Amino acid sequence: MRVRVTVFLSEHFQVQQAAPEVTGEVTGEVTGEVGRLLAVMSGEMKRKEIQSALGLKHEDYFREAYLVPAIKAGFIEMTIPDKPRSSRQQYRVTALGKDVLRKTDQDKESGQ
Repeated sequence: MRVRVTVFLSEHFQVQQAAPEVTGEVTGEVTGEVGRLLAVMSGEMKRKEIQSALGLKHEDYFREAYLVPAIKAGFIEMTIPDKPRSSRQQYRVTALGKDVLRKTDQDKESGQ
């Protein structure tokens, strides 16, 4: 099942593809994979915990389709950003990621 979510970001967020003269509200799209990742996150979690919660076994696919896009979009962050390969590395949802989750929940409640 693939779910499409449209996220409306406040104007202080910039989308790289947007033309410089564009102002006002900017929309960003959350892929189904990133949306699923955000939905299973709770507090700080290790990669293996997130992957297990999603029911995924292939580490490379998880990184490419879920983890890296979520980090690049600013929806999740590393707890030890200076050491991305640390065995103690964990991930947490950012304020922007929480906004996306709230918007998704509101859309579900309103039937969109």
